Order: sequence, then C-alpha cells, then structure tokens
Amino acid sequence: MASVNQVVAQYKTLDKSETLAEMQRFASGKRVLYMAAHPDDENTRLIAWLSNALDAETTYLSLTRGSGGQNLIGDELGADLGVIREHELRAARSVDGGNQRFTDALDFGYSKSVDEVWTKWDHDDLQLQAVRTIRELKPDFII
Repeated sequence: MASVNQVVAQYKTLDKSETLAEMQRFASGKRVLYMAAHPDDENTRLIAWLSNALDAETTYLSLTRGSGGQNLIGDELGADLGVIREHELRAARSVDGGNQRFTDALDFGYSKSVDEVWTKWDHDDLQLQAVRTIRELKPDFII
C-alpha cells in the first residue's frame, strides 16, 4: 500500500499563476460553492472572477449572518447587526454575480478555539445544513 507521502509526492505544488490557470481550465461553466464562517470572510473579487470571467455558478455559503461582529458605523448590534450584514452580502452578490446562502449558526463573536465553537454550535445540525446545501447545489468545486 502506498504511503501518504508517496501519493502526495506525485502532485506538484502550484504557484499562484498556475493555480489560476488550472481554475480557468476546470471551473469554466461549472458550479462553485464557497463556504466560510462569517459575512466578511469571503473574497468578493474571487466570486466576481468565478461568476463573470469563468461563467461559473458561484454560491457563497456564510455559516453565520454576522450578528456577533462589530459595528463601527452605527449602533446596531446582535440580531440587528446580523440583518444589516445579511443585506450587505446580498447586495454584494448582486454586484459580483454570485448567489448567497446562510446557515442558522449563531455568530457569537471571534474565537481562537475550535472547542469553544462546538460548545456554541450544534455540530450535527450545522453539518446537516452544509450537506443539504452541497446536495442541492451539486458543486463541481468547494472552496
């Protein structure tokens, strides 16, 4: 049986330009699911490039709505801030050409601990929501 090192050694590490070339070659006309924890974790330029330059059906799945974040331009916090962040993401997708989805995971603020995250989030429920999204969208690529 081949070891992991032997298998990995067969694949060349790509630099940035090679990675972009590979994405252009394979992602054109495909479905892409981009998943991250918070509304400000997405790369809008990447979503725009995938959606417009490569004509990929691109969806950003934010696990939270951003209700645990900071608000430097207003007084809204908590659920009210989550509503603002949701509208911001939907507006961004109308500009960059992507689609927007959310799970119902609670944004409890910044954490450096995976253990803390799983005390706040229901692992099985979040996994179910992610799997349901993947099965529904049938993405060719997941970021």
